[in-house]
Amino acid sequence: MIHLKFLKHKFLLWFTFGSLTILALYYLQLLLVAYRIYSIHGTTHSNELPLLQSNEKINEANLSRRSNVQSTWTCTGNMNYESDWKTRTCAFKNICYNKKKKVFQFYRKPGNIKTPILFEPKLGHIYDFHINDHGFVALFAHATSQNSWGPTIVEEWLPLADKVPYLEHVHVLFSHWWSPYNPGHVIWEDIAPTYLAMIRLNEYDRNAVLLEYRRLPKQKNPFYPMFHNIIPAFAAKFDSLHHYMNNFSSHVVCFRTIVAGGGIPVFSLEYEPYINGKERLLYDFRTAILRYHGVNVSHLPSRHRIILVNKTQSKRASLRAIKNLAEVEHFIHSTYPKIQLDVIVWNKYTFTQQMHELYKTTILITPCGGISTIIPFLPEGTHAIVTDFYVNERAYSKIARYAVGESAAMDPSFFELFSP
Repeated sequence: MIHLKFLKHKFLLWFTFGSLTILALYYLQLLLVAYRIYSIHGTTHSNELPLLQSNEKINEANLSRRSNVQSTWTCTGNMNYESDWKTRTCAFKNICYNKKKKVFQFYRKPGNIKTPILFEPKLGHIYDFHINDHGFVALFAHATSQNSWGPTIVEEWLPLADKVPYLEHVHVLFSHWWSPYNPGHVIWEDIAPTYLAMIRLNEYDRNAVLLEYRRLPKQKNPFYPMFHNIIPAFAAKFDSLHHYMNNFSSHVVCFRTIVAGGGIPVFSLEYEPYINGKERLLYDFRTAILRYHGVNVSHLPSRHRIILVNKTQSKRASLRAIKNLAEVEHFIHSTYPKIQLDVIVWNKYTFTQQMHELYKTTILITPCGGISTIIPFLPEGTHAIVTDFYVNERAYSKIARYAVGESAAMDPSFFELFSP
């Protein structure tokens, strides 16, 4: 009897132990499954997430290639009047460049009902990107109708992705103003609009490619090094359209996204209403350039330093130089003997060196004009003194918009964009 009770007690112990073991294994498996789920959805605990996201992007890309049958477009700016094409910025999806015809082709499904591009109060429905001898957008700030651009609509199916190359990254069309070299126009009117266009259309891509639509300046041209100093701060590369297209053997090259337009003549008072509201975008553009050149934008000057800009030794004669430079230098030395004063000739410094010198400055005294347009690269809380330029008979012809005795400085409205 005692033996049977012992066996019964032993059996209950083994049964209880076995049940607990099975239950523990079950909960352990649940915890393992939960951990895997958490690892997939977490952002820092698993290498599986990038792989899953990558596969998802690939699948989406394949799906889009099968489903895309025509080009699309979206714009910001004035869409009510065709005459306001200069202030328009657009993104075109799935358009192709025909190397033989040298045109960008916008694909509309064959036999599809035509939809208007714009509705104009005077002209009614507009069905083309070219009207009244001009295109749909401007490729640089001071564009004329000859420098406008728009794709050519073709009643065809989009080329298949296995027949022609499709470039995935954003490509931005632009042109630069072929005027005498001026750093202000190059930085703020030729290049800055390409950055602003991507941001405004929510198409920013750090790997974007900027394509000069007409012809890229040669390396010995002063425009080229400025492109090299500025564009890599926010995009992957720049090239001329012609040279870039020669990298592909196909006579048709397609783009997932082409951004064009938005040139801003920031030094023209008549465009001031259009420029207002873009202060933050221009400030971010400026900050990206500083960081690209190795400037720590968080490290502000801890002591005063005055820079006096000497433009008397510029490469071409200038009427905007400070004529009594020696007198100004003596006055500053005698008035503020304990403050560091440096007289600088900017063309003796590389662009990177200029950025670093500016960011160690608290007061900048400079002539107006292109040389003053580096003022936005000063650190926050600093001051700039810009000497004005008054028109005399030697400076401007009688038909110029500035009369004798008037100020011909075009940069005050520009500096207001960076004022606190």
